[in-house]
Amino acid sequence: MPEYRNIYLDLDSPYDLRCFSIDENSVPCGKPDITLTRVCDAEISNVSIERSMFEKVISIGRSCYLESADRLAFHNGPIKLTSVKVNDRPAGKIKIGNNVVLQGTAIIAYQSVEIEDNVTFGPQVTIMDSSGHPVTGRGEPDEAERITAKPVIIKSGAWIGMNVIILKGVTIGKNAVVGAGSVVVSDVPDNCIVSGNPCKIVKFINQ
Repeated sequence: MPEYRNIYLDLDSPYDLRCFSIDENSVPCGKPDITLTRVCDAEISNVSIERSMFEKVISIGRSCYLESADRLAFHNGPIKLTSVKVNDRPAGKIKIGNNVVLQGTAIIAYQSVEIEDNVTFGPQVTIMDSSGHPVTGRGEPDEAERITAKPVIIKSGAWIGMNVIILKGVTIGKNAVVGAGSVVVSDVPDNCIVSGNPCKIVKFINQ
């Protein structure tokens, strides 16, 4: 089985801010969980994790609202942002633009998750650019090396409903609306409403 090592960032630490940055005009409510993870196959001896492996991997733009407290009308919890480095690959990057609303959002990046400007997330959305394991051969010596990832992009103006799950390789188009509880496994066009598991187009929004 692969070995995992974690570093949990302290946002009050100047050194940790080399890995994670947030614009001073953004507003965090409650304490988010910011994690750096290294996963390695057993063939890599002396598995270690250092902050220097994860410089500038997570960034949040200006005028964002980050709600990590469970004080909403709906269930909510801490925002979770995780950058993952597999063996000696580059660490996954999370880039969040301006005027984005996060509410208990979980984002796991093995390669790249990008959220453009003016995106709003309902409570407890999960975004993953990787399944986190291969489909077959679990427990084999090269399990970590066979983990695959595909970038996720959420374009400007999108609205993502409560408890949505967005999986690897997905692009959600500009001004798209994803209905609550949907599972997104393929691209969503601009200016449309989608819903369901797997989500399907309900209608296009007139411009």
